[in-house]
Amino acid sequence: MLCVAEIKQTIVIKIVSGALAILWLCSAFPAHSIERYTAHGGPVKYLTLSADKTMMVSASFDYSAVVWDVTDFSETATLIGHDAAVNIAQFSDDGKWLATGGDDSKILLWRMDAIRKQGSDAEPIILNGHLGKIVDLSYSADSRYLISSSWDGSAKIWDMVKADSGHPLLMSLEGHEGPVNAARFSDNGQFVYTAGYDGHIRYWRLRDQSYLRSIIKNGWGVNVMHIDEFAGILAYGTTDGAMVVHDLDTDTEMLRMGEERVPVLSVSQSSDRKQIAFGNAKGFVKIIDSRELSLLRDFKAANGPIWSVLLIAETGDLVVASLDDHITKWQIHDFPPQILGSPKKNHRFFPQADVGNGQKQFARKCSVCHTLVQDGAKRAGPSLFGVFGRRAGTYPDYTYSKALQNSDIIWSADSIARLFTEGPDIVTPGTKMPIQRMKNKQDRDDLIRYLEKATQP
Repeated sequence: MLCVAEIKQTIVIKIVSGALAILWLCSAFPAHSIERYTAHGGPVKYLTLSADKTMMVSASFDYSAVVWDVTDFSETATLIGHDAAVNIAQFSDDGKWLATGGDDSKILLWRMDAIRKQGSDAEPIILNGHLGKIVDLSYSADSRYLISSSWDGSAKIWDMVKADSGHPLLMSLEGHEGPVNAARFSDNGQFVYTAGYDGHIRYWRLRDQSYLRSIIKNGWGVNVMHIDEFAGILAYGTTDGAMVVHDLDTDTEMLRMGEERVPVLSVSQSSDRKQIAFGNAKGFVKIIDSRELSLLRDFKAANGPIWSVLLIAETGDLVVASLDDHITKWQIHDFPPQILGSPKKNHRFFPQADVGNGQKQFARKCSVCHTLVQDGAKRAGPSLFGVFGRRAGTYPDYTYSKALQNSDIIWSADSIARLFTEGPDIVTPGTKMPIQRMKNKQDRDDLIRYLEKATQP
């Protein structure tokens, strides 16, 4: 919590977790607030608003997507169905559908009327077709078509009229070298823009699936993009740290900024088209006036990557998803950014220096997905409570991949060491566990010794 005496304003910080709300008051002047909302058991990857701005969805590492009522930021449904981290979510403009995509290579289609009636019990339609994680989704302006972007190198278009059949795949656009990170329809629905790890933003004609040209040929990968054809601008962020606004009409670069070698992970335009926000891997947010191309805000919003940022023009709120398990919201125009200073590091990921190396390694390598206690907080992976001597894939009330369900591995110091030397893709092929290796033997040994003690029943 913060209190800056030099600034003659009231600062109200509200932390919301279920029914818990804590308000802290510094002085008796007009109030501004930072609010934090917790519904997930892992970092939040994406945020999106419905077309009528009444609902928001957050997608998380914990395999879930949470639907929020924007009027009071209350949870209305928790959607469970993915078998891995959920990376992306999008509402259709006609209000009929919510689509989610994840590391499990699946797209889930949720009917909004079912969510309203059944809440968390709503059942999705599953779309299979991609061979790699889904990282972006977008609808055409008339909501007839959905386009998905995947690390399998393709962007696929789905006909929503045929969604109930379970086989709505219409076409696959392939031409990027490596992952496709984003895709958008043109306003008239006849063309598509795709952005990829190869540094290209490609332009396609749909009637014959023709690749027409590369609008952008960037030397580094393009992570995110936003298209505003009405204003004639293309905003994109790159792996090498560039935040760029490109003029579609003149095919010229209008603005380039950013921090070299710090990947840009998010971009968002306000609904009134007046502002564009970028977020990067070091937790900084830059907000620009999209008409004047002037920098309005430049500040550190989190200690960790900004995976998603929303500008809600109707309320003046900025909403950020980062490494934290919570969502942060504040009034960006009223609240002085300098108050934020350097936010305190999340102690789960950055423990104090006086803890042992094994605990540090757990915090950095494992705590995103796992807890150490029985019935621990919801995470992307099962609790490690009592893991030594347990057969893989048997912790109760956790949905394992088939690879671990059928595994005969008994977790021990040796098998865990193998997991971090050879990698989960080798030790347990087909697992949902992220590929992660530890090259430093001392770090690996310290982690295992720590786990042997910390996971004891």
